[in-house]
Amino acid sequence: MKPALWSLPVLAGMLVACNNDNKPDPVLPLPNHQPISLKILHTNDHHSYFESQTMDLALNYDSESQGNERVRVQLGGFSRIASAIEEYRDANTLVLNSGELNGTLYFSLFKGKVDIQVFNYLGLDAYQLGNHEFDEGDAHLAELIDMASFPILAGNVHPTEQSPLYGKPIMPRVIKDIEGEKVAIIGVLKVEKTRESSMVSDQVNFTDEVESVKAQVKELEAEDINKIIVLSHLGYEFDQQLASQVNGIDVIIGGDTHDVLDSTGELTGMGIAVDGEYPTQVSNPEGKPVYIAQAWEYAKGLGRLNVNFDAQGNVETIQGNLELLVADQFQVQDAENKWVAADQSQQQAILQEIGTLTSIRTIAADPAVDAILAPYKLELESFKQSQLGQVDQTMPFTRIPAAFSNGEQPSGSYAAQVVADAFLHYMPKADVAIQNAGGVRAELHQGQFTVADAYQILPFSNTVVTLDLTGAEILQVLNEALDYAQGISASTGAFPYSSHLRYDVVLNAATGQGIKNLEVKDRRSNQWKPIDLQSIYSVATNSFTALGKDGYLTFAKVRETRPDAFEQSDVVYAVPLLEYFRDVLPNHNLPALDWQEYCLKSVSIAP
Repeated sequence: MKPALWSLPVLAGMLVACNNDNKPDPVLPLPNHQPISLKILHTNDHHSYFESQTMDLALNYDSESQGNERVRVQLGGFSRIASAIEEYRDANTLVLNSGELNGTLYFSLFKGKVDIQVFNYLGLDAYQLGNHEFDEGDAHLAELIDMASFPILAGNVHPTEQSPLYGKPIMPRVIKDIEGEKVAIIGVLKVEKTRESSMVSDQVNFTDEVESVKAQVKELEAEDINKIIVLSHLGYEFDQQLASQVNGIDVIIGGDTHDVLDSTGELTGMGIAVDGEYPTQVSNPEGKPVYIAQAWEYAKGLGRLNVNFDAQGNVETIQGNLELLVADQFQVQDAENKWVAADQSQQQAILQEIGTLTSIRTIAADPAVDAILAPYKLELESFKQSQLGQVDQTMPFTRIPAAFSNGEQPSGSYAAQVVADAFLHYMPKADVAIQNAGGVRAELHQGQFTVADAYQILPFSNTVVTLDLTGAEILQVLNEALDYAQGISASTGAFPYSSHLRYDVVLNAATGQGIKNLEVKDRRSNQWKPIDLQSIYSVATNSFTALGKDGYLTFAKVRETRPDAFEQSDVVYAVPLLEYFRDVLPNHNLPALDWQEYCLKSVSIAP
């Protein structure tokens, strides 16, 4: 009889080891999985920034210098990101985006159409919705989803049949095949911030972030999938909490909080503030490591994470970094500290220095992305040519002010103060105006002020409204906003700024106790006096906070209980600022901040 012919797998399954008694040891089962290597390329919080931005970095290019020299670069932009993705991508690559539209004129004018076209070209493997994707409401987001050719994730978002989003392909997760192994990507969105800081309708339900991820991991493990990535729009701290509470997650690619993560030390040397390690390691409840990465903001760079999994789905090795992508032409400061083009020797020295670093590289633009942007850029540039006036002193937009005493130079968002002033002048029947810090998205730069600047500062499709409130209700809503800005949501954009109101602020005070010594300025007499808690005042604000968003709950309560107290102007958010420069400011000139008129009299920190 001829011996049987066995295939190698069958032989392997039959092999046994014998001991000295010629008794077979138990058969060892073959693993069901194989080790794989995975490359993750990721971005987050682009906020509709598509073009490169000017940035000054500290680089050691001058041998005669006593320290790092400042070099002005053209940083990032999706044209360079696309080139890098094309260069790095292979069959083992995932290209991920953790979400967030809205922030530039590209969104103000084109409402996400440009974003979707660029991401279609990039061929994203997954896109996680951010809270700002809901800024134009359910119906508009549904239209954007219809345009997308890439998977859109948000596992804890559940539109009901009444929402235009019902039936749209918002997926809880996507499964990718890498070398025959299944790799799962779970999506999750921050619930409270989306409810309170966007225009999502009540017809969209949400489930708890942690519980949603736990349930999905359980389902994936039941399907014998042991390599799990969470694509998160929760924020860096929340990502760490998630990692510490849920077993089975290997990697979290995050967004929302715009954090800079770096383990090379190079970004700090360039003068960039770093928030944590890349990747950040957190232990899950079983003591196994979970690795968290994020890639800063505004398309400034690309996150590159290389992960090696063993057959059991454990991360054997992991390494990577945020890579800044720059053009190959630079500016330096001359003897008079003016920015000039680098000469040939300086150019060569800068390129040589960049060549020694892993966190920055030069790369050419992708002509296909430039072609996508070209018609939109032409329309945008034409619109931006309109000039409105001048700004004497840069007005910063720092959301949470630093401590200062009465009579000292104040801190905080001067820009939000200017917006509140513009609201008040536009609404002549209003007594005061209140503006949330997060509704102002850029500073007012010193120098010429244009239409483009106004729309970059106020990019949202809000309108100006008025509400009639008692003095006590104004005090209450200011405290609500302050508390929300410091609460667990970390929604610093809730911090309240105002016109014709001023107050002392105590940070970290007990709930409802942080706003002190509230005063109001009478528009007729121009005199400041303590607010009358019983009197009725007309308050101008934006339609977003008027809905009770960002913690401004008293606004929503007044609208519900006293409908006649609310009046919608239908004036687009940026229009009062445009007309403030054009029609109100003498010579169309915004002067330096008047400390006596600023809404913050002092800021202190509770012991």
